[in-house]
Amino acid sequence: MLFETSAGRRRLFHDGDVYDARRDGGKVTPAPQDLPVLYIKLLKWYSDWSKRMTSTAVDNDPLLSLQGSGRQLWSDEHADDYVRRLREGWE
Repeated sequence: MLFETSAGRRRLFHDGDVYDARRDGGKVTPAPQDLPVLYIKLLKWYSDWSKRMTSTAVDNDPLLSLQGSGRQLWSDEHADDYVRRLREGWE
């Protein structure tokens, strides 16, 4: 399956790409028994590539890289209490 990265640009779909939820569970790759023996090794390559791309995407995502960065700000109080304290005096 191809994934459109921008207008007119496509690449192979990999785990972690966004897709329409109605396609969940849909076929992404052919079944090995539906391929000539010569091409079965491509399924293994695709599986390895998809896993590698997924882990790279998470490592390079600027928002995901912020995960846990403010942990020390409210480590000794509940998050709701922290937000409530910050909002005191707002009006």
